Amino acid sequence: MPNYLNLAKNFVVNASNDRPVNSSTEIRLTYLCTQRCRQCVIPFKGTDPKWLTFDQFRFIGERLREYGSYVGFISGGEVTLVPDLDKILLEAKKIFPIATTLVTGLYNKPEIIKPIAELALANDINIQTSLDGFDETGDDLRGSKDFFKVVYGNMKMISELKPKSSKSLLYVNIVMSRLNLHQVPKLIGYARDSGWNATIGMYHNLTESTKRNDEMFLVPGEKLDSLVSYLRKSKKVLNLDSYLAGIPEFVRTQKTNICAYKQSKVLSSRLLVMENGDVHLCKGNPIGNLFENDLEQIFESHTFRERLKEYEKCEGCWTTCYTQRYLLTHPKNFQELKNNFFKISGLKSEKIS
Repeated sequence: MPNYLNLAKNFVVNASNDRPVNSSTEIRLTYLCTQRCRQCVIPFKGTDPKWLTFDQFRFIGERLREYGSYVGFISGGEVTLVPDLDKILLEAKKIFPIATTLVTGLYNKPEIIKPIAELALANDINIQTSLDGFDETGDDLRGSKDFFKVVYGNMKMISELKPKSSKSLLYVNIVMSRLNLHQVPKLIGYARDSGWNATIGMYHNLTESTKRNDEMFLVPGEKLDSLVSYLRKSKKVLNLDSYLAGIPEFVRTQKTNICAYKQSKVLSSRLLVMENGDVHLCKGNPIGNLFENDLEQIFESHTFRERLKEYEKCEGCWTTCYTQRYLLTHPKNFQELKNNFFKISGLKSEKIS
């Protein structure tokens, strides 16, 4: 059971010292991947080592626990290529007491996916995958042959494996782009029919792991407006309504006054820990390394303070990882507060179903 008293203590201590509370952490286990997605540079920007060992993961986890950690995402590359993934996932449950999510492309052999999925489902670990298209569109966007057939087959297998007692949340992330806009409603339908929920993102080239692809940028217009209206009505789409509602305006103007690190670094920050221990924020070089320093030292460092000064010039973004985190903790009015409450409550009920 989580030590909630200790979690609360860490939260208060960090917040009172104007440090990020580290509400959400993504640990990238490897840059190795089975896909070559249009917008992703991860397989081409590898570090040494190729993956985190279990002992290295446990060391990083201990430093996260000491500082305070709440929600975790275990990602790659393709995490099912990592040795000792089963041991790593069980250790992750100890690091992240609120929720742990396995982020996998599911583009691998069923016999490799099955035992990892069974372990996740038995330990209430959420599973997230990506489902950006089907037929030629899916293969083109994900750079892999028979993308939809392989991933959807593994999705259905996992749904069939899920015990009624499992609280694991199964969901696909669909990155909307100009190339797959017409397929998004069907993709949500496929997810629903296989027992999965969906989250929606927009193509961007904000972070160090994404690259610019002019063909993928969304354009304003009736097609996008109609799709967003559909998404806001769908019960299987897990995004905050305030995030979905803001998509057309951002696509039209490319402007927003929201930057999570500029306006809410304590509550809305999100960390990415690489397989070599480097700690990243949303963009720019690492602010430190967890093999060399603990998180308190990193957040008290000159490098972190200088990065925050750089972010003062940030023009904002509209991403699920950062903007949506800010919208969750900063509702504009009572209606948004109520919508956020019911969305989070709905997530809890989805885990049980």
